[in-house]
Amino acid sequence: MKNEISKSIPALLTMAGLAANGAGQYAALPLLQNTQANINADINALTDAIMAYGTGKDLLSVRRDAMRVKGEIGRGFLTLGRDNFKPILGSEYNQSWDNTGLVGSLVIPRTELEVLPVLHSYKQFMTANPTFEVESKDITATAADALHTQLGMAIGAVKVQEGINSNLLAERDVKAANLRKRMSDLIAELKMRLPGLDGRWKGFGFNPPDAQETPDGVGAVTAVLIGPNTAALKWAAPARAEYYHVFKRVVGVDADFVLVGSPADLDFNLENLPAGSHVDIVVSAVNNGGEGQRSEVVTLVTH
Repeated sequence: MKNEISKSIPALLTMAGLAANGAGQYAALPLLQNTQANINADINALTDAIMAYGTGKDLLSVRRDAMRVKGEIGRGFLTLGRDNFKPILGSEYNQSWDNTGLVGSLVIPRTELEVLPVLHSYKQFMTANPTFEVESKDITATAADALHTQLGMAIGAVKVQEGINSNLLAERDVKAANLRKRMSDLIAELKMRLPGLDGRWKGFGFNPPDAQETPDGVGAVTAVLIGPNTAALKWAAPARAEYYHVFKRVVGVDADFVLVGSPADLDFNLENLPAGSHVDIVVSAVNNGGEGQRSEVVTLVTH
């Protein structure tokens, strides 16, 4: 039976945790390279990398929020300035507006990257034309310059964190690849130490490599009373079945299903059933790889 090493990081960590426990439990094998300590070191390295990347994503979210706030303030300033410039430059776009940074339209830009150069243009325009400043409303070259600086720093902080996060993600993926290789190497080492059907494979969380895939589930089971306390059961053979488990549960008596037989044939007589009872019956197929899915419950009512 194959042992697939998951591409999912949570599933990989679960697999590695089981393998580390097995390496500790069966330390007497002994394992030379893929010891419990080495497996745990790789698990811890990946866990640390995951946490670092998560912290980086949180910080990026904070920095993006700060950038959006600065962008909204900048848009508000541009809007207020535009409306105060209109009595002089005109309420409709014309080339006189170009020096303010509003080129081709009086629509205030939406994105932070678009707002940034217009703030700089406002600052240059009002520096060259101080009569356009409205100090009572803080529409000044100094205010435009301050907002330009603040928004530029906020945008820069986002870009820096995006670069950091790219590196953190790459580091996380490297640690995950290291742990996947550790699992692959452990499987290879165990193949040199353990027989292919040895039960200790399961102690590492792995499938015994020489075991078959578990059987398909048993389909419909027919159950017919052939006597006061006996029922005849039949079912069809699912793929990869070597033998079967037959379970019964007397309603009101048994808390769970009880194994009552392990036939190799496709039929089984269930004897000594209690009188006047409801009896639930299920059947599963078994091979050296394990047990397949149980059948749907069949209920008999004894006389």
